[in-house]
Amino acid sequence: MRNIYFLSIWFAMQTTLMKRSKKIHRRLPLLVICLSICFNSYAQSILKGKVTDKKGVPIAFANVFLKNSMDGTTTDTLGAFSFTTQAKDSQVVVVSFVGYTELLQPIIIKDTLYNLNFKLKEAGTTLNEIVINAGTMDATNERAIAVLRPLDIVTTAGAMSMGIAGAIQTLPGVQRNGGDQTGLFVRGGDASETSFIIDGLTVQNAFMSGPPGVGQRSRFNPFQFKGTSFSTGGYSVRYGQALSSVIDLQTNDLPEKTTFSAGLNFSGVNASGSKLIGNNSAIEYTGYYLNFSPYYGTAKTNYNFVQVPQGEGFSTRFVSKLSDKDYFKMSLTYGVTQSGIEIPDPNNYQNLVRFNVQNENTLFNTSHSHFISDKLKSFTAFSFSNNTDENQWANYKQHNNDDRIEGRTELKYYASNKLSLLGGIEVQKYSYTQNFDSTLKTFDEVLSAAYIEGEYKPASWFAIKPGVRTEYSQILGKGNVSPRLSLAVKTGRNTQVSMASGVFYQTPQTMYLLFGYRPDFQQAIHYMANYQWSKSDRTFRVEAYYKSYSQLVQEHYGANSFYTPNPYRFYFNPLPQSVNNSGSGYAQGIDVFWRDKALFKNFDYWISYSYVDTKRLYQNYIASATPDYVSNHNLNIVAKYMIEKIKTNISATYSYASGRPYYNPAATDFFSNKAPDYNNLALTISYVTTVKKLFTVFYFAMDNVTNNKNVLGYRYSFNGQYKSPILPPLYRTFFIGVNISLSPFKKDEL
Repeated sequence: MRNIYFLSIWFAMQTTLMKRSKKIHRRLPLLVICLSICFNSYAQSILKGKVTDKKGVPIAFANVFLKNSMDGTTTDTLGAFSFTTQAKDSQVVVVSFVGYTELLQPIIIKDTLYNLNFKLKEAGTTLNEIVINAGTMDATNERAIAVLRPLDIVTTAGAMSMGIAGAIQTLPGVQRNGGDQTGLFVRGGDASETSFIIDGLTVQNAFMSGPPGVGQRSRFNPFQFKGTSFSTGGYSVRYGQALSSVIDLQTNDLPEKTTFSAGLNFSGVNASGSKLIGNNSAIEYTGYYLNFSPYYGTAKTNYNFVQVPQGEGFSTRFVSKLSDKDYFKMSLTYGVTQSGIEIPDPNNYQNLVRFNVQNENTLFNTSHSHFISDKLKSFTAFSFSNNTDENQWANYKQHNNDDRIEGRTELKYYASNKLSLLGGIEVQKYSYTQNFDSTLKTFDEVLSAAYIEGEYKPASWFAIKPGVRTEYSQILGKGNVSPRLSLAVKTGRNTQVSMASGVFYQTPQTMYLLFGYRPDFQQAIHYMANYQWSKSDRTFRVEAYYKSYSQLVQEHYGANSFYTPNPYRFYFNPLPQSVNNSGSGYAQGIDVFWRDKALFKNFDYWISYSYVDTKRLYQNYIASATPDYVSNHNLNIVAKYMIEKIKTNISATYSYASGRPYYNPAATDFFSNKAPDYNNLALTISYVTTVKKLFTVFYFAMDNVTNNKNVLGYRYSFNGQYKSPILPPLYRTFFIGVNISLSPFKKDEL
């Protein structure tokens, strides 16, 4: 290639000189001499041969090239290759292909023709590789075995109201949220036991702020992530402070091109885009304005919204690809929202009081991944967040503020295709301030952690991943050690069995620390085993688990022990005499998942079912009971069909959850009453077209198509004389909108 480039330049120069000279014959000797020099200086050698596997089967489209050069080619369908080079002396031929160990062959180039034959060995990681997946379901673009893709999350009917969290609710192990609770409830755990991670860093406020009794959506735009790893337990030692679950989100790398899009719907407007800077950097941006007045103006709500939800915000991101294996990312997100409704008076449920909330949230996140060498990779990340809530209900004012600074650095050593080692440290500094009426409460915490984890694949059918994490809490003055272990055995070409176990710790909830209580870490031990079969766009997965809780935080009121569902009980009732770690509990069950994209063209569906049996004694519970956020049975059926002739995509989701327990002070047993079963059918239809050469998608979404009057539970007054139903904000919702883009929409984005 270099000699062609040189000769082209030389001929151009000579042609120009000859045109300017009338004595052309004087230039010819010079041209002949220079051409001779070129050919002598850039004499070519030919490297040819064949690439096969260990059995002699040709490998087509393998890469064959000289290391640290542009010289190389790919093999043809018979595994043959041939290319030329001007390189001399000691060189290294590199042969690589997906699913095989990369081969490095030293060679001394002196002659003009070389016949080379290479045999590649199967690598420990292939498209049918063994992957430890106990407790984990992946939605990623990077792994062939992922059961979901990022766009599956975006295009799931019924997920629009909660974003990423709404789609994750259709996966096994997750409780169906009827609209009255905020957060993800996984395998018997409450919302505080699930942690959201973005590029290795904890998100302190993953959901929007809102009034109690109205579930809020997550803050994230699903399109900003290339992958989502959802762990229902047994997760890596990289993370802690989550007794039940971790949502690990990985942001996109460099966009392919400059883009711009805009959207308009019943709740507001938005615009987003990306701008390439050269070939290796880009800036992404998003801005939005929300106002639900048009939406609630056409819908009948179950609550009186005295302040319709509204807000605005923006986000921006810078991505730079410093090399093929070297990425730098930096993002900033800012938003303000406000809303208000009438809610039952926590002291007297037959009365309603006005509750208003105004929220301001900022999140800054940066990360850098770098290959120090072919076998050593470094990762560093830093984040800062600040969140402020100004709440007012009845005559009480409440100011909440929290901020977090977090840093992480780690090294991963790829000793071989069979062995890798990961080690790192993490430091989080966060603080909370709360001013309720005239009472000021505050605390500061520094949580530090160190961890090490290895992954060993001694054979193509077996993998094991042991690890240990240690943490120290400054505010508690205590530390812990968390050993964890997971492994997998490949039982067939398309089947495998995985198992995982580990110890997980979490500091007490914010409420206890704000009021000066200092109980120890809470603890959970996970045991799980799963079987997975995957072939030809079909996946079947079943997983059984047992989770043992100990050291849960429990309130003690002495002889006047009582239970109240009031989340503001610390402000109005006598404070507990003591708060310690005498609580305990368990959760056990089975999760089943089936997905089929091969039944017929353009049709995709999945079915998930979860059974959970759980009880716990914690907080101000007076007896061990199934919590009021748990449904023993959860079923989700998701179906999507693309009608190519009319460019229309249809998505439907049916969700069922058995009735949740609720507290009835007149009942004989604690939390023994149950609400009616929950049923919901959601539908989304999107149609793609062009408007003045702009790619346009019109979409319509409806939740609770059958208008089922779901009741999620009941609230009682303290004396048990008054009872009111817990209802979703709306029985039936519908949404209409349009998205416009300068770039065409992909079929699976509809």
